[in-house]
Amino acid sequence: MRSLPALAGLLSLVLPAMAVAQTANMRAASEAEIRQHLPGTSELKEAKNGYEYREGNKNGYKISNGQVCVRFPDKSTDCVSVKTDGKKFQMIDRKGGRTRF
Repeated sequence: MRSLPALAGLLSLVLPAMAVAQTANMRAASEAEIRQHLPGTSELKEAKNGYEYREGNKNGYKISNGQVCVRFPDKSTDCVSVKTDGKKFQMIDRKGGRTRF
């Protein structure tokens, strides 16, 4: 049974490297690609503060090359980077966490 802990240790080193290798060919998604990939962006209307809002929603969105930012009603903001290989899209938060979307 000594091989089980060794295997677990090896996987803990290999799996993060595999995740990085899978995303190595990804690039910043263009604003047009992000808008095309995210549903409902055509319903957004730009406000004076530079953010876009959906009718009835108090969260504002700013979409640019490689990034989506959300402005909340308390005026705080949160941004994610958006990467793509042309087919798959990933959001990367400020802590480096990656999520497919």
